[in-house]
Amino acid sequence: MDGHMDSQELFDSIMDSAVLLDKAGRIVNWNSGASSLFGYSKREVIGRSVNLIYDRNYPFPKLIQEINIQQKRWQEDTNYIRKNGLKGTCRSQLSPLPSNDNNKITAILLHQNTSSYKKITDELVSAKNSILSQLEYSLAGFWGANALLMETLGNLEQTERKLRESELRFHLLAENATDVISRHTPDGTFLYVSPACKASLDFECDELIGTNILKLIHHDDQIKIKKALTRRHDPGNKIITYRIRKKEGEYRWFESNVRLIIDDQTRIISEIQLASRDITDRILDKKARLRGQQLAHVFRLSTMEEMASGMAHEINQPLAALVNYTRGCVRHLENNSHDRDQLLNIMEKAAIQAERAGEIIHRLKNFFCKGQLVKTHCKINNLIRETTSLIKNELTLSKTKIDLDVDKDIPLIFIDKIQIQQVLLNLMQNAIESMNENHIKEKRIHIQTTATKNDTIEITLSDAGPGFSKELIHKVFMPFFTTKAHGRGMGLAICRSIIEAHGGEFKINPNSNGHSWIRFTLPISI
Repeated sequence: MDGHMDSQELFDSIMDSAVLLDKAGRIVNWNSGASSLFGYSKREVIGRSVNLIYDRNYPFPKLIQEINIQQKRWQEDTNYIRKNGLKGTCRSQLSPLPSNDNNKITAILLHQNTSSYKKITDELVSAKNSILSQLEYSLAGFWGANALLMETLGNLEQTERKLRESELRFHLLAENATDVISRHTPDGTFLYVSPACKASLDFECDELIGTNILKLIHHDDQIKIKKALTRRHDPGNKIITYRIRKKEGEYRWFESNVRLIIDDQTRIISEIQLASRDITDRILDKKARLRGQQLAHVFRLSTMEEMASGMAHEINQPLAALVNYTRGCVRHLENNSHDRDQLLNIMEKAAIQAERAGEIIHRLKNFFCKGQLVKTHCKINNLIRETTSLIKNELTLSKTKIDLDVDKDIPLIFIDKIQIQQVLLNLMQNAIESMNENHIKEKRIHIQTTATKNDTIEITLSDAGPGFSKELIHKVFMPFFTTKAHGRGMGLAICRSIIEAHGGEFKINPNSNGHSWIRFTLPISI
């Protein structure tokens, strides 16, 4: 049984962007990594010029001719355009491939941070067996055996040549891949490993050949790896994540696409093939985002003390009205009043006050609840109005007015509403406290929303307070730095982290009139 991955399975298992080209620069094959990176399906691109994905036309026919003559690679930092119009940058690397057909596959185009693999032919073993079977049958006594034998031997020679080409293509793909390609015995011993192991693990290829991969796996991941390498009942490709030790002892997070080669006759695992990549940065980013969410939740809870008295007063108003209405109903009933319309009117007013109290409690519950990041499409103008209702009592007590200057036609944004509401709430409370401490007579908070030309919306907040000096602006994002007597020094830092996690920017600038404004952006939903 052939130990190599067949061409299309190799393409799809690597999880990276690779494109096979003919001599004219037309796309011959396109793997799933390319579909993920550029947004086109394979069916949409086959036969089209590869310049489809770039922001300019490259002379690929000339480049392909040059690299095949000189047997060297071409690479360049390029700009690409996804199917949906979004742009990005990648390093394109064009390498020659051997071919006997002047029009078929002559080059492979890889895109870093990806690695891709070409379309190669691997039906050859069954073809070889078929030829041998035909030979045995023909030699059993049919006329023309000699002629058939010569034809069969010619086919066999052609098959062996194709096998050599197939193996050459496999090694060319593996040697150029940024993913680590490896082959193992059933117990995990390295049979082959691609040169990418040097960049990922600091090992030379020869240092790993003959070594069992389990010796490099973190002890907490050993059981998971053993299960993935011995699953005879489910031999299909499986993605696993685990920690693996580098040469100097540091552990890195890896993600591997595991493929088991099963012997057709014995149904026993004959070989294990892995396509692996380092995902440590992705894991650390995920953990950092989780810590940020937890910190933001703690910060939300810490604001409860500041808001408690105001919210208690706000809830008390509808509850007090509710008590008065229900007592009025009781008095009517005690006096044997049978004015049905009057009783209904009182009960309707009581119900309205009960609903009002429920809405206040519901807003509090949503704001203070702890949960996963949940993004939804929403209108920023509505979210700003909803946030001002949370501090309605604080605005009233401090005699602060909110001036809204909103763009009515502003597009939808895709955000976690609770987190963005936390940013708005913190900025409004900071403004109120600053104006109170500086005894500002006419307290105002101006909030403006606008759509920009960069597919973002812009929210600007300013107040009548003294603002930040240029020296303070460089310190306000430092952890635990605060200008308030009882401040925690985390609010603005958390606000900026939330906005940046949404793909936006957060800035503080001094106004020409001595005040400061805070401006942040959020991407428009696409």
